[in-house]
Amino acid sequence: MKIIFLDIDGVLNHERFYKERHIKKNKTFDNLPHRFSQIDPECVQNLNSLCKDTQAKIVISSTWRSDGIEQCRNALEFHKFKGEILDITPNLRSDNCLRGNEILTWVKDNEALVGPYYQFTEYVILDDDSDMLYWQRNNFLLIDRFVGLTMGNVFQAKKILNNGKILNSNEL
Repeated sequence: MKIIFLDIDGVLNHERFYKERHIKKNKTFDNLPHRFSQIDPECVQNLNSLCKDTQAKIVISSTWRSDGIEQCRNALEFHKFKGEILDITPNLRSDNCLRGNEILTWVKDNEALVGPYYQFTEYVILDDDSDMLYWQRNNFLLIDRFVGLTMGNVFQAKKILNNGKILNSNEL
């Protein structure tokens, strides 16, 4: 099973999104519930492309997980997210853990889905912060928090999830 560990702030929302909203005085987002107004629909479409072309499932590693998996699903589905949100990572921040440790804990807790953690390589981490473990470096994409998830990032993520090959969904 292919997994995308997804951060939201800086990945599905970003500085350019907020700046353009402010400059255009876009009222579209003003009447939405807070979390719903904090997502760039263009970044969601990029994520849709990644999920469709790799058949990967999402595990939320963002601080948004503290709102619960259903709130995350609702916010993404509102912006036409088509993939499957499988789960959320555990919150171990009170133990001074890095996000990489939270991802590792999730993988270990879900070996029935992904196999032994030390053999699991079909995942990508999309995050704008680099608090990952050293051995996760080949599966980590540092997303530019000023522009969010781009099609260039999607291209790189596809290569990671498909073991170095660029495949379309009809080739999987």
